[in-house]
Amino acid sequence: MSRRSVRGVIHTAEVLEKLRVGRAGSIDVVRQAKIGSKEQKLANYVIEAIDELAARLTGDETYFHDKPAATPRREER
Repeated sequence: MSRRSVRGVIHTAEVLEKLRVGRAGSIDVVRQAKIGSKEQKLANYVIEAIDELAARLTGDETYFHDKPAATPRREER
């Protein structure tokens, strides 16, 4: 017997992990495709859509973007 899905309940952690994988695949396509090709453009659209959905789910528009290093800069002597 299969489990029925419940509409209106989003399992955010699970969804974000799946989006992370899809975003990484799209980034690979952008890197490998010819510059300006249809494949590169479509992969960029996918990345934008994933970023928008992640922002909607988390409230963080930069959820998948690299975060600054945790170590503060050394002061100049």
